[in-house]
Amino acid sequence: MPKRINLQRLKLLFLLPVLCALLLTSLLPMRSYAAYNSEVEFDSDIVYVESLDQGTVIFNKNANKKTPMASLTKITTAMVVLDNVENLDKKVKVTQAELDELANTNSSTAGISVDEILTIRQLLNLLMVKSANEASVILAHEVAGSTPKFVAMMNEFAKALGCKNTHYVNPHGLDAPGHYTTATDLARLTKYALKNNTFKKIVAQPTYTLAKTNKREETTYPNTNDLLKPNGIYYYKGVRGVKTGTTDEAGQCLVSYATRNGYTYLCIVLSGPKAYAEKKTSNIAFQETCRAYNWVFENIKLKVVAQPSDVVTVVHVNLARDNDYVRLVPAHEVTALIPSNIDASGISLEVIPGSLPDNVKAPLKEGQVIGKANVLYAGEVLTTVDLAAAESVHQSFFGSIGYYLKTFFSYTAVKVLLLLLLIGGAFVWLVNFLYNKNNAQRNVHMIRVKHDVSGDQPLQLVSSDYGKKSKQPKPKKKKTQKGKVGENMVKTTHYRRRRGKPANPRRGKPASRRKR
Repeated sequence: MPKRINLQRLKLLFLLPVLCALLLTSLLPMRSYAAYNSEVEFDSDIVYVESLDQGTVIFNKNANKKTPMASLTKITTAMVVLDNVENLDKKVKVTQAELDELANTNSSTAGISVDEILTIRQLLNLLMVKSANEASVILAHEVAGSTPKFVAMMNEFAKALGCKNTHYVNPHGLDAPGHYTTATDLARLTKYALKNNTFKKIVAQPTYTLAKTNKREETTYPNTNDLLKPNGIYYYKGVRGVKTGTTDEAGQCLVSYATRNGYTYLCIVLSGPKAYAEKKTSNIAFQETCRAYNWVFENIKLKVVAQPSDVVTVVHVNLARDNDYVRLVPAHEVTALIPSNIDASGISLEVIPGSLPDNVKAPLKEGQVIGKANVLYAGEVLTTVDLAAAESVHQSFFGSIGYYLKTFFSYTAVKVLLLLLLIGGAFVWLVNFLYNKNNAQRNVHMIRVKHDVSGDQPLQLVSSDYGKKSKQPKPKKKKTQKGKVGENMVKTTHYRRRRGKPANPRRGKPASRRKR
């Protein structure tokens, strides 16, 4: 009951956020989960494919497994530079100390020399196209002053994007303890990077030509991503990047995205050390990326899977005037990526447990969001959709009064207050009763008898409080003519109720006897 009350009291408070959420969910694609892992068998340890249009995850083999990432690290390196440097044409002079950091590492390099002058833009191209490790160190020193400080910036960057299973210890990706990520985090990092036009342009190049510098002539470098090379055996039409990587512990790795026939997918493959060792003569990351793209583009299509006319469930409505139930339907048309050989009949909608409120009350407006449902294919979740009222439900006036009175008096605080008022009223009555009873016992009634000698007035009983002299009004004397004996003088005798003993009679002598 308290839960129902809180929902009612906070209804107006949450009305605006709910409307905003409804608008956003109607405009943005829903996130969904992999439903096709069993369709393709991959040898690589980690495979992740996600639609960049719908957010639908097609494959997620070991997507949350922590793994070394090799040169995929450089995606973050490039973005930290791009986010912190305004002038990409700033010139940098290479130092011996920067190159010495990679001594005896057998690193992938671009042959940069000591005292060579390069721009930050040139270094970024060498970093992402040629996968030059020395470029990452030079950029780290230029941006942060040292490699450790730059690595700290990389970790803060990943944390800010919500990557909970990623940690860096260097800017180039050479195997090292504590240097790891997951495919899920890599997807998050890459999607952020693809929002940057400079980054997108750099990673999409099949080759990069470095202009003449103070140390060398013009030099052209091929991209390490063979899917971008039109004449290569792994060329895949529609691929637009992103980064390769290879180490003994990470295996052969590739992050890429491809667009074809209006569909765009992100693919992440990390072969792992076992698959890498078994297939060193070929690049398993390139092979399985192509397999994933082929299956997705050939078998998955975007189709309408639910419409606002589809009734998902019916719920009871309290305080309703006419109908005491409402039908729930999808709040908007729902599209999902599903196999091209099936239609919407193979799709089912299931209410998400706990998404419906315990107590639905009128009034309800048509289209008002009430709950959520999962869109299922083959028993797996494709996406989620808001459930809205199919029609308006009006509120009953008298029923509402009774309901809210009942609700008001069901508050624990109200019950306690009423009990305290009842106890307080009883206490006040008891105190007043005892006080009056005590006063009644202490009072002694005095009787004063007034006796009119002439007999014209009747006897009167007058009560007086004990211990106090009652101020009785003095009897008015009749005015007499001067010189006459007061025949009309009144003789008054006071009697006290003291064992019947009369007052001193002398004090009451008539004026006629004292006259001589």
